[in-house]
Amino acid sequence: MSKRPSVNLHRPNSTTILVADEQAFSRRIIRSVVTGLGRVAECRTGFEVIEQAEQLRPNLIILGYNLAGLDGLEVTQLLRRAEGGLQYTPIIMISGFPTRAAVLGAVTAGVHEYVARPFSMKTLRARAEAVLAMPRPFVRTRVYFGPVPRAKMVRSEVLGRIGDSAMASMICGVHHGRADERQCPLGINCLCKDYVRPARQAEIVEL
Repeated sequence: MSKRPSVNLHRPNSTTILVADEQAFSRRIIRSVVTGLGRVAECRTGFEVIEQAEQLRPNLIILGYNLAGLDGLEVTQLLRRAEGGLQYTPIIMISGFPTRAAVLGAVTAGVHEYVARPFSMKTLRARAEAVLAMPRPFVRTRVYFGPVPRAKMVRSEVLGRIGDSAMASMICGVHHGRADERQCPLGINCLCKDYVRPARQAEIVEL
C-alpha cells in the first residue's frame, strides 16, 4: 500500500504556535524546539492560554499540565467547548506524569499528543510538525469531542466500539465539516479515509 502524500496546510510565516508553561526556562526550551515552524507566542497561566487562544487563533498550542489558575486538562476541556473554529485547535500536552491514567485522561479531554517529561527535543519537534502538516479528523459522540486518537488501544478505551451514526459523527480535519469521502475535495489526500469505512461514515476503523 503506497504512503499517502502529506498535506502541508501551513507555512511558517502564517503559522502561530502558543506555548504555555509556568517556567520561563521550559518555555525557552519549547520555543527553541519549534523555531522555524511559525511565530511563537508565550504565556504562563491557564487563564492566559484561553485569552491568547481567543485573540491569536493559533495553529498549535503546546502546554504544560501544571498551569496556575487552570491546569492543562481544564484548559483543553474549555477549548474543546469553544466556538468559531477554536475548538479544533491542535493541542500537545507536556506532563511529568507519564502514567496510563494520566495519558488516558489527557486524551479523553481532547489533546492531540501527550509528551512526557523529560522529553526529547527531537520527539517534540516531530510531533509538532506532524500535527501541523496532517490535521487529524475529529469525532463527536455523546461523551467525547476531540481528535481521533492515533493508537488503536487508546482509541478503543476512549471511544469504545462506535458504529452507530446516531452516536458519533466524523469531522474533517481540514474543513471542519462532516467527513464525507465521496465529496471530499482533497481526493487522495483526504485525512479522514484512514478512519472511516466506505460503507459507514461514522464508524471508527480498528487499525
